[in-house]
Amino acid sequence: RIPRDFRARMSTLGASLERSGLGVDPLRIASRRRTARCAALSTRVTIGRFPRLAQPAWHPVPPPPHATKPCLSAQRNRNVAAHSMKSAANNPPKDIEGNLIELFEKADKSKFRFDEVISDGSYSYQKSGEEKEVEGLISDGIAELKANPGKYFAISYQTNKTDWPEDQQKYTLFTRKGWQGLKPEEDVDGWQTWLVSSYECLPKIDLGDAADPHTDGMKYGGDKLHDPVNNPPLQPGRGMGCADIPGLKIIGDVDPNDVHQGQVGNCWLLSAISALAEFDGAVHKLFANTPGGIEDMPREAPNEYHVTLYDLGTWEPVDVIVDERLAANARNPGKLLGAAPSDDGELWVCYLEKAFAVHCGGWDEINGGQCTHAWSILTGCKETYEIRAAGDGTTYQCLGKYNPNEDEWEAQHNSIKKTFSGLWPMKWPDVGAEYGGVDGEKFHEVSADDLFKKIAAWDANNYIIGAGTGGSGDDTKDTDGIVDGHAYTVLRALEDVAGSGFDMVQVRNPHGHGELENGYWDDDGPGWDEHPGVKKALRPVQRDDGIFWMSKEEFFKYFRSIYLCAKDMSEFLRD
Repeated sequence: RIPRDFRARMSTLGASLERSGLGVDPLRIASRRRTARCAALSTRVTIGRFPRLAQPAWHPVPPPPHATKPCLSAQRNRNVAAHSMKSAANNPPKDIEGNLIELFEKADKSKFRFDEVISDGSYSYQKSGEEKEVEGLISDGIAELKANPGKYFAISYQTNKTDWPEDQQKYTLFTRKGWQGLKPEEDVDGWQTWLVSSYECLPKIDLGDAADPHTDGMKYGGDKLHDPVNNPPLQPGRGMGCADIPGLKIIGDVDPNDVHQGQVGNCWLLSAISALAEFDGAVHKLFANTPGGIEDMPREAPNEYHVTLYDLGTWEPVDVIVDERLAANARNPGKLLGAAPSDDGELWVCYLEKAFAVHCGGWDEINGGQCTHAWSILTGCKETYEIRAAGDGTTYQCLGKYNPNEDEWEAQHNSIKKTFSGLWPMKWPDVGAEYGGVDGEKFHEVSADDLFKKIAAWDANNYIIGAGTGGSGDDTKDTDGIVDGHAYTVLRALEDVAGSGFDMVQVRNPHGHGELENGYWDDDGPGWDEHPGVKKALRPVQRDDGIFWMSKEEFFKYFRSIYLCAKDMSEFLRD
């Protein structure tokens, strides 16, 4: 069943490795596993009994530039039609800030509370906004804040000025518009007073018997996460500083931009979830078994979520039951450990991530992994692939979990730390087979040009696609804004956009920020002005949301691995 020329190739490969001093058995090269914060790109290749033909070394050198070749109009039209089906691909960006301000202004005023903070005058923020300095009675400013808590976030003033003459009093009102993460620094001996408004969407409650058996004992990185006094788990919307906003919901308008990675090294999972969010019905299906439905959740009573994931030991769906509490960070008490709620108050990513951690055996079990593993658990699809640069980096090979010796899929475990860690050479998926790599039962490498045609075909067939960077492998570093050793989501891949000859890829950083810098097609790159037809077709948005466009050549320069879930996700699209 396996071509004989593979044995010859293996023998040649083994002899070459032995000559290099690596001392490798030509018929068994043990898997090497690099452990890193983001292990989606770890070199985990096992070569065993002939003919396991995984590559013993991968050379992250960029492919040479290729001439841009326009595609057939039929293929181009098929791509565009497919993208119009996706729930988020062609949607205009949400006006999250505007919507939130409107929600705050219309919110029930009885649910606002006002907390006094004594400060030395310093404060921190993630993003600055509007403020209004007023000369007049401080009491009038306080009354203005309390009368319009939807418009104003806080007031600050010099504490001892409340007794001064009216013409010597002044204060500063901070509007909600623009500000993110505004927080005065507390100092009991300070000279300044702040009055800060916050919104309690839900009442404070003790879950009691409704608490799940997982949350209290959670650990991460050797730390016990929770202490009932100093660092309790966080309940969104209940005045604990987590998603205390009006309009809180589990699922609203599903969008890849709902995903914001937290402090766990699971970009592989968040990238996989972001890709899944292109198909809104798939996200709804994950929560479909929650009793009573999620439409009016979270409720004032204790909330419990049933998240349906696949058990990779049996390939059967199971319901993972979690309560409403989210893991707090032991090293930054009062802050989330995992993914943050979306900017407009959607919680589905938070509870999906929590359920995933429980399903896999704990937070440490999802610290490092691969998109393909996540997609199998999320969708039950075995046909997942990893495409890697091979040889000198100018060609690409298709790898996966199907064992050609045994004619069966390798056994897998929910925890990627415990599952089969090797990769076998795989036949390329049937979709896109016309672009090379398939010749009977032979496994062939393909060029970057042909691989891009395959990616566009997979995208047009509603497959889920991700991409991994190389670089130093250290995800605290970046190359031109592209994070090293990091997993991204491929949102769209289009050939010959607007007849321009440019093949384009749209990708997303699961961090929710951080994009390509100094690229021809970055948010403010020169390509958009020089090619208005491309700009009109793709409608780029200039904001740091982690979503950006690249040319085919730029894409292959930075991304050394492609991840694929070969399942037509169109069945999960909602009307």
